[in-house]
Amino acid sequence: MPKKFLQSIVIASFLLASMPAISQQPIDSALITSIQGGVDLVTPQGKQPLQAFTKLKRGDLLALSRARVQLVYFESGRQEIWNGGGRLEVLGTESRTFGLANPEVKMLPVSMVKQIARTPAPDSQGRGGGVRTRAIASPEAIAKLENSYRQLRMEAMRGDLNPELYLLSGLFEMREIERVEQVLRDLQQSRPGDMEVGLVVALYQKAIRNARESRAR
Repeated sequence: MPKKFLQSIVIASFLLASMPAISQQPIDSALITSIQGGVDLVTPQGKQPLQAFTKLKRGDLLALSRARVQLVYFESGRQEIWNGGGRLEVLGTESRTFGLANPEVKMLPVSMVKQIARTPAPDSQGRGGGVRTRAIASPEAIAKLENSYRQLRMEAMRGDLNPELYLLSGLFEMREIERVEQVLRDLQQSRPGDMEVGLVVALYQKAIRNARESRAR
């Protein structure tokens, strides 16, 4: 049997054996959009404190200690707000609870959720993610984004950052960096001392820095 043919069989066998492992890699299912109190990711190695704007994968187990956590599921658009102490498991479209009262549930527009999903995530937990940019958008596309934001802001509760996450992510994708910086300044002025606003600002400042460095190369 030719040597090259044998090599081809070995390579093909290796690729086929690798496919199940690749397909079983968990994907991002949800985003934490707000945390108050202690929330940990439970792993075989122990508990790991979580921050707001961390992306969660199917099968992740969270431990709440007299906390309030708000998360959004990408596939279903389901927003859940959990209060109290207990555990919850991240599934594909909703959470499963262990010892927590039923959450407050709200269904968000799919377009909003898809955009929020592109929020840059903290990378201190090894769960980080960047935010992509695309071709410069037309004035009409920017106006559409801002009109959608205003509608979402009117419908959202006071203090809910979801509309701002939607706006910032969209503007950043469109490379409207100066506009992103203005929205961040407005947030800081309207909510001084807010820890989650501070985290959003830090995440986007880092993303902006990375984008400018990439452009300069």
